[in-house]
Amino acid sequence: MQAAILCGPKEFKVEDRPIPAYEGDEILVKTSVCGICTSELDMWEGKAVGLEFPRFIGHEVSGIVEAVGSGVTTVKRGDHVSLYAQGKGYAEYVVVPERVAVKLSPETPFELALGEPIACATNGVRKAAVQLNDSVCIVGCGFMGLIMTQVFKAAGAGIVIAVDTRESILEIARHVGATHTLNPKTNDVRLAVKDLTNGAGVDIGVEAGGIQETLDLASDLVRMEGKLEVFGFHQGSPRTVPWGYWNWMAFNIINGHSRSEHVYVDGMRIGLALLESGRLKMERLITHHFAIEQMNLGFEQASTKPEGFVKGVLQFA
Repeated sequence: MQAAILCGPKEFKVEDRPIPAYEGDEILVKTSVCGICTSELDMWEGKAVGLEFPRFIGHEVSGIVEAVGSGVTTVKRGDHVSLYAQGKGYAEYVVVPERVAVKLSPETPFELALGEPIACATNGVRKAAVQLNDSVCIVGCGFMGLIMTQVFKAAGAGIVIAVDTRESILEIARHVGATHTLNPKTNDVRLAVKDLTNGAGVDIGVEAGGIQETLDLASDLVRMEGKLEVFGFHQGSPRTVPWGYWNWMAFNIINGHSRSEHVYVDGMRIGLALLESGRLKMERLITHHFAIEQMNLGFEQASTKPEGFVKGVLQFA
């Protein structure tokens, strides 16, 4: 099979490798799509501490079950599935335990059913424990923020404010259900959020950009005793926080990420059910498709985010 191996900083190479073996409770899946995840950019750029090469990465896989182990009972050859994979996804085939595969309707496009990021965003909303008609502001509303916008609405949020510096992102945010959109380049976001919440601030502020600026802004938008959820994937240098202010405001600080396998898979089932019921719209979020020979280009564009870019995927024929 063909596999894209990260052999050094900004250096994917396509190699021929044996189709992986499977046994017992494992399934062999023929990959249709694997999303290019921004959490892997630090590896591609060579910035992660203690990084060793080569690396076989990729974890946002959906495809068709090719074969199953002797102990598998819930899926069969030919089933369409989305996976919570742990790497080795940038390849024509991947092996995972049966328990981390979620079956899809045959009509669901593979490129839309990226179960791992959908699970991550869905679980972020679940951790925020949104209440009916809560006001929510998502700061840094890229691919994950656009999914969270929809899941917050499905969970009963009232006002959902999307904040981003890209007008193309804000237009999509409005399309998928954001009630208000704000661009820090042209809006006084702090004042606008106060106006929208009768001076109080939002019930839930979600920092989804993963940089110091979005963390600073999000914390300024939350009401006293509200929830501040840090969802952005923070890479690189340490962040600073005004802990005295956060203490005074009595924020409920939430780490928006989950690591337990069963929690991830629960989030996949919920999020993919929203997708297949039409309450989660992914069509405008998948904007770029790359062949395996274009992996370096795919990561470059995920890093630079040219106009119109939201999410790129590796797609097999």
